Amino acid sequence: MRTLALRAILVVALLLWPILGGIVLAQPRHATDVAEDSRMLFYIGPGQRVDIGGRHINMQCAGAGTPTVILMAGISSWSVVWYKTQPVLAQQTRVCAFDRAGYGFSDPAPHPQIIADVVDDLHTALVAGSIPGPYVLVGHSLGGLEARIYAQRWPRQIVGMVLDDTTPAGEGLINEDQPGFDEAVGRESYAAHSLQCALLAANGPLEPSRPEYKDCSLPLPTDTPAALRKAWPRFFTAYYAADRVSLMSSLYTHRYDSADHRRLGAMPLVVLTAENSWGTPAGARFNQTYWVALHEALAHLSSRGVHRIIAGSGHEIQLDKPQAVIGAVDEVLGQLRMGAKSSGAWSGRPNSIGSNPPAQTRHL
Repeated sequence: MRTLALRAILVVALLLWPILGGIVLAQPRHATDVAEDSRMLFYIGPGQRVDIGGRHINMQCAGAGTPTVILMAGISSWSVVWYKTQPVLAQQTRVCAFDRAGYGFSDPAPHPQIIADVVDDLHTALVAGSIPGPYVLVGHSLGGLEARIYAQRWPRQIVGMVLDDTTPAGEGLINEDQPGFDEAVGRESYAAHSLQCALLAANGPLEPSRPEYKDCSLPLPTDTPAALRKAWPRFFTAYYAADRVSLMSSLYTHRYDSADHRRLGAMPLVVLTAENSWGTPAGARFNQTYWVALHEALAHLSSRGVHRIIAGSGHEIQLDKPQAVIGAVDEVLGQLRMGAKSSGAWSGRPNSIGSNPPAQTRHL
């Protein structure tokens, strides 16, 4: 009965497609003898699995200090996507990577999630897991939108933010309004593909030997430890696939638009844009100039907003150019430790709201 119910949910979600593919790890490199990357070993097992009321959310935490940095991954990713950045950041403060319900080592939710559910789960896990604030939120892609919604709902807890090639609210609607949008590769075809993967996975993890495995999973670099490679298929469950489809329904609504317009006062904010977010022009969903403009507008939300375009990076800046993300978080932490007490953010009071000067755009 459970499998039939899941199939029914997925059929309802058929018209909703994830527009952000989000590759979890770096693409494989061609090499014959490659040493295992020990940084991935931290993510082979769960971290702190927090009981949020009959199910558990995984928080992969390291380091000590305040403020606590929370890492929020893109639509297809979970905590492992931060393996190049979290170990470095954890040398100076507490850093926790968050797994959505049904992702990584978190239990599935009773129903496929939308963005509001993800944000609720994170808030509940931080409280129930006694993970103290204040928090600096670092959000990649869809995780960046979730970070802004979290800051909108619990502003007293958030003192800084880094947005890593982030999704704008209503991205699905914006995308389909772009000149030259190709209906043939739109939501219906993608949803059908995701539905097929979910139905295949409903009977258990797909074996790597199956022809569908490559299209229903995510690639690993050649230096992935053998233990993680062996466990990899089990992460691509029917619940994971269902949540991906359901989450993207949130981007075909104006429900979250206000999160992209809420002023952040003097909160330290760094917005990173990949130089080549969406591949070649023929395969791009957005005109890159328009994508840059969307991010520039987000940087304007804070009087301390900084916008940087990261040269040589694709959509996964934390994997392609991890030092750019590390540097952005360092900058936010440095501002907080040197002077944010005067703005009220450090004490947990709301940031002042008002008109903000232009953000600084830099090309790196």
